[in-house]
Amino acid sequence: MNYLYEYSDTLNRPYEVFLFDTSEREFPVRPHWHHYAEILYVIEGNMIARVNERDFFMKEHDFILFHSEDIHSLLACSMDKCIFVGIKFDVTRLNVNTQSCPKLATLLKAARDQHARAFFEDDEEELGLESFFMESLKEMNEASLGYEVAIHSRLCLTFLKLIRIWQDEGISFDDLTDYISSTETTMSNVLEYIDQHFEDNLKVRDLAAMCGMSYSNFAKSFMNAYGRSCKDYLEMVRVEKAEEMLKFTDRSLSDMAQYLGYSDSSHFVREFKKHKGVTPGSFRK
Repeated sequence: MNYLYEYSDTLNRPYEVFLFDTSEREFPVRPHWHHYAEILYVIEGNMIARVNERDFFMKEHDFILFHSEDIHSLLACSMDKCIFVGIKFDVTRLNVNTQSCPKLATLLKAARDQHARAFFEDDEEELGLESFFMESLKEMNEASLGYEVAIHSRLCLTFLKLIRIWQDEGISFDDLTDYISSTETTMSNVLEYIDQHFEDNLKVRDLAAMCGMSYSNFAKSFMNAYGRSCKDYLEMVRVEKAEEMLKFTDRSLSDMAQYLGYSDSSHFVREFKKHKGVTPGSFRK
């Protein structure tokens, strides 16, 4: 059974650039999340990127951003080959020491919380995406002196252009006070805990106590940080894990319901159908 959480050693490896070719590696890339951010650029073919239960069809020259803690997966939408370049990076490392620009990590939080576009169809030329991704991949593969500095500088410049596009579209970066939170680390830790103990029938009140917060403060902080309630997040995690079990195991529905922390099979069936539109039995068929 795979956990949704994907560990990364961002302290020693703040940037990772990779090439994914379906002639060598197969879809799907199963649902997962991580503390670092990730961007993808399609070089050839097409695919479906699923982000927090929303599907995006991606074709050549399309670009997508997965914010930190976004649950995402990649699916084939045809038999054609698909090739894309991905960059994983620690947002907190994108610091520009100047009074004229807040930390890029803070700006990205503000953009995410205001539902800024994370999917781009026509911005390739303005952002210079193809050269940005290919040059970053070359730097990573050659690992010459200062290659991380080269990747860092390209990321900072690209995201500055991106933030200016968002600003032109009406996203506000005037008041960033609400996006600089002392509970960020606590919230990150609780997501890991949820992912590894989802079958324990977790309660929001217990998670709040574990974080040393009142129920109302914890619920508000969780909603502000991730754009959904903790209860909804718990349910989404269970449903995503149920989907994986239906695809890759032959466990009975009653066994799965018990393992996933549902009170009974009927509760499991109702919640799965609410999120996926079909019953677990129909989905398995």
